[in-house]
Amino acid sequence: MALHLPKPRTTKPAQQAVGLDGLKVSVANAATSGVEKSKQVKSGGLAGLTSKVSVTQLRTELGNEGLRQAAIDAGRTPPSARTLRRWAQQGRIPHPDVLERAQRRAAIERLGGIDAVAAKIGRSRSAVSRYRSGETNELRADASKKLKTVKAQDIMKRAGVLRPDGTPKRAVIRVRGGVMVRNGADEGYDYRVRTLDFANSDTPFSSDESRELAAALANDDHARVVALLERHATLDYPENKGFDRYSDQFGFHFDHIDSVHIDWI
Repeated sequence: MALHLPKPRTTKPAQQAVGLDGLKVSVANAATSGVEKSKQVKSGGLAGLTSKVSVTQLRTELGNEGLRQAAIDAGRTPPSARTLRRWAQQGRIPHPDVLERAQRRAAIERLGGIDAVAAKIGRSRSAVSRYRSGETNELRADASKKLKTVKAQDIMKRAGVLRPDGTPKRAVIRVRGGVMVRNGADEGYDYRVRTLDFANSDTPFSSDESRELAAALANDDHARVVALLERHATLDYPENKGFDRYSDQFGFHFDHIDSVHIDWI
C-alpha cells in the first residue's frame, strides 16, 4: 500500500522582506511571483497597484520625444517613429536600460515634474534630473525613501485604494496557494493547497495593515506583500491559532501562491 506523505516544499524561502513588526523574514520565490502574476488580472483588485506601467501608457504619458530622450539617456540611438510604433504594438521595450529610464521619467511626470518632486523629497532640481536620466542610479537614502513614499501614495490614489480624505480603504483578501503550517519542528506539519478568505479572520485586516499592503503592492515589493499575508495568517486566521510566534521556525508560510484577490471597501 502506497504511503501518502505530505508534499515537500517545492522551493526554499529565497527572498528577504521586512514584516509589519520590523522583523526580517524569508519568503518563497514562488509566492512572490504569484503576487506579481495576480496584478495582471484586471478583476482581482490589484490592477494599477504597480510602479511599472505598460509601454502603451508610457508612450501616452511621455510621447515619442520622451521615449526618444529615455533612449538617449541610456546612451542609445534615438528610436525612429517606426521603432516606437513596434514597441507599442508588441507591448515591450527590448532594452531594459531604456525601459528603466522611461519608467523613471513617467513617474516623475505623474508626480508633477522635476520641480515638484524636488520639493517633495527635499533635494535639488539637478539631483532629481540626474536621477531621472540615470546619471545617478539612486538618490540619497532619505530622499530615496521619501520618493518611494510619494510614488506609492500617488499610485494608491490613482488605483482607488485611498478615500478622498487620504485614508486607506480596508483590504478584504482571498489567497489561494500551497501553504505550510508548522510549530518549530518538521514532524506533524501540514502542507496542502488552500484558499484563505481573510474576511473570516478573527481580526480582519486593519486600516494600517491595508495601507502597508497597498504601499508594498504599489512599490512592487512583492516579498513584503507575502510577509504581511503570512503574518496575518499566523496570528489572526482561525485555523492557525496557537502559532503565536512569527518567524522562520514557527507559524504559517506560503510555498507558492496561485492567486490573490482583494476587494477594497
